[in-house]
Amino acid sequence: MRVGLLRCLALVGLHFLTVPGLVGQGSRTPDAVRITVLQGSATPASHQLVEGFRRRFEQVGRRSIVTVLPADGGGGSTAASTDLVIALGARAASVAAREYRGVPAIGALVTRESAAPSGGASPSVVLEFTPEVELDWVRRMLPQARRIGVLYSSDANARLVARAREIGRSMGLEIVARRIANPSEIPAALNGMAGDADVLWGLADDLVLTPETARAVLLSSLRTRLPFVGLSSQWVRAGAVYALDRDYADMGAQTADLAVRLLDGAPLRAGDAVTPRKVVYSLNLRSAALMRLTIPDNLQRGASEIFR
Repeated sequence: MRVGLLRCLALVGLHFLTVPGLVGQGSRTPDAVRITVLQGSATPASHQLVEGFRRRFEQVGRRSIVTVLPADGGGGSTAASTDLVIALGARAASVAAREYRGVPAIGALVTRESAAPSGGASPSVVLEFTPEVELDWVRRMLPQARRIGVLYSSDANARLVARAREIGRSMGLEIVARRIANPSEIPAALNGMAGDADVLWGLADDLVLTPETARAVLLSSLRTRLPFVGLSSQWVRAGAVYALDRDYADMGAQTADLAVRLLDGAPLRAGDAVTPRKVVYSLNLRSAALMRLTIPDNLQRGASEIFR
């Protein structure tokens, strides 16, 4: 994951905590797995993921000694003293690949792009939902929308958009995509989308959706009354109509299941990615009202957060 997207994830709700240290206590027993968690930042998301990992690992009958360390050094864990590495974030994945050679590793809190072989740890539990999930929720939230606009820049997102286009056809939806080569192209692309699309799907992209471009994207959405689907609740707070978010504790459980498979010798490879299986979402009813949208009562009741 490049710096821009890391900063963007910070914008959308991964605020700093002062957590880590040792998680799990006691001296090692022969059947306890020594697990080192490397984290790029101590955030609520990373804390919830680690706790979800611990609970699930215990539920499946595995004992562990889990040590949480900052990816930028400190704590003294080495490859020789570790049976498994969990790398939280792309920077941690890079450290795991470089400093824990030969140790099984899993990435989490990473994007599909940064979970690729060059990104370090593998396999991974990635942040993005599948296009099927994203488009299904567009239909639920905005059933009148038929043309789904999306801006993107990377080759990885080009492949994702191509997949979404196939899925969209089967759902009666048209994907209206614009590839961006430079941030200076974004204002014109947004203006074009206002006439060509019924909703703008916010796809995680290091060039298109960053702290520097967020204001322009959200103001354009409100000015043109083109509903914007954000990346997380922080985008919704700022003006997106809704956003899907993750249950980070459940992502920790998914990471634990992946860890068990890896430790048991399953043939997992670099780039193998598991997507979030639970969806939570937030709503901005003020933005919806400005765009003359009505969010059904049952969806309002199911929201994790509502901004009015």
